Amino acid sequence: MKETTKGTLAMIATGLLWSIGGIFIKLVPWNPLAIAGLRGLIGGLVMFAYLRLRGIKPVFNKDTVKIAIALAGVCSTFVAANKLTTAANAIAIQYCAPVYVLLYIAFVQKKKLRPLDIAVVPITIFGVSLCFIGQMGKGHLAGDVVAIISGLFFAAMFITSEGVSDQTRASGIMQGQFLTALIGLPVLFATRPAFTAQAIGGILILGVFQIGLAYVLYSIAIKRAPLLTCSLLAVLEPLLNPVWVFLFAGENPGLWSIVGGVIVIAAITLWYAYDARHPAMQTTAQTEPEPA
Repeated sequence: MKETTKGTLAMIATGLLWSIGGIFIKLVPWNPLAIAGLRGLIGGLVMFAYLRLRGIKPVFNKDTVKIAIALAGVCSTFVAANKLTTAANAIAIQYCAPVYVLLYIAFVQKKKLRPLDIAVVPITIFGVSLCFIGQMGKGHLAGDVVAIISGLFFAAMFITSEGVSDQTRASGIMQGQFLTALIGLPVLFATRPAFTAQAIGGILILGVFQIGLAYVLYSIAIKRAPLLTCSLLAVLEPLLNPVWVFLFAGENPGLWSIVGGVIVIAAITLWYAYDARHPAMQTTAQTEPEPA
């Protein structure tokens, strides 16, 4: 199996794990920042265990700081956006991140993009927007602005994770999760939520799988698959989130959600099939091992 294929599969698995957040957050009746804080702490411990199993010594440098700030920024601003605007607005606006990644590739990395690369991004965003067409516009301006900032952090997470060693990438992700915990745990202690069996089960699944294992797979994916591929496959999260809520909570996603999901999945599938036959000039970043 090609390295790019391995990275793509890892990113698909990452998107699947990210997508279970909505249904399990519903099981934890806590303040959102409290959830983010404890979830981040557990996720950071999972990443630390991964580093130990791989025999990778954690490092702290300017690159890990960039990754950590981007990751903590995503988690914190997305939670804030969900409090200030509708969840539909927050996630739809945040997933404009592929546009920011595309602009970065074109104008900063100065890599030549094919027409298909350029076309697939707006098509993907259009499909995601259809998923929330019945609810868009109901949020407040402040929340929508925070969601835009969340999208910028989301794009920055992909960008800062590319082109660094496994050691730096995994260390930065771990530090980002602990930084999120540092932001959210004071709220947990201040609000003193009830630790029921349901809440404990939900937070463990969120921390171990939706954040911990997901970011282990993400660290593998971003090394092996192209940057744009990873950012596009991340849209599996907002597409599948309402599916799980429908299956396990009985909330009907609606016709527009189904149409939007089909458009996005079709666009990404066709783009990836074409890319497999006609590889782009861009390649995944080469990394150099760092001293232990």
